Amino acid sequence: MHQESTQAFFAARSVRPGWPAIVEELRPTTIEEAYRLQRAVHDRVAATGNARVGWKVGSTSAAGQRGFGLTEPVYAGLFAADRSPTLREGLSRPLTRPSLECEIAMVLRRSLDGSESSQSLADAIGACHIACEIIDNRYGAPMDVGVPSLIADDFFQAGFVMGPENTAWPAQDLAVAEACIDIDGERRPGSARDVLSAFDSLRWLAKALVRNGLSLQAGDIVLTGTLVPPTPISLPTRAVTLTITGFDPLVFG
Repeated sequence: MHQESTQAFFAARSVRPGWPAIVEELRPTTIEEAYRLQRAVHDRVAATGNARVGWKVGSTSAAGQRGFGLTEPVYAGLFAADRSPTLREGLSRPLTRPSLECEIAMVLRRSLDGSESSQSLADAIGACHIACEIIDNRYGAPMDVGVPSLIADDFFQAGFVMGPENTAWPAQDLAVAEACIDIDGERRPGSARDVLSAFDSLRWLAKALVRNGLSLQAGDIVLTGTLVPPTPISLPTRAVTLTITGFDPLVFG
């Protein structure tokens, strides 16, 4: 069954932005099974030449976790083919029901296992950027698909864009940053106070990966979770701006 499940979820990626009806017998039933299946699918994707370049952390707010019946965040993979150099290019890919997330992205310069002190955790960060994750509800009714299957399929992930680097981040308190997504003049605010902080998210991810036989490596990109609730976007769009206190904005262009 494991090989058949891996093949089914790997094949599902080829029909995105659609979602095939994977039979219940091939779907994971627990979070633990979901992460094992996710890892196997990642290996299949990487074998095609599409390298995993990092990770995303999802459901970092209490409200987001309640909505999915979770007690902690979730993680999913980021692949080279998912990254776009601009928002315009990212939003030009085929999408079904897209939303935008405004995130702090960290690029690691050394590996992490979650046991590090706060200073060692900070020292492992080589760069800090504003970023946009493009998520897509390709599932229609996500809870009918089930959280384990969402995790195995990388939890709504559809693409991401890295914005300008913020070299001043060590002097800033990222845990109190304010953020906003503006789409065609409609503003949706958010705050780091309402979600797991970027550092706590990074530490949680490091520990979660180790639990599942994986680890964060130098060069990995980590999207630490959205500061603004996921914001639906109707395409085509005329103007999009993402802002985070202390960061240069990420602008549709």
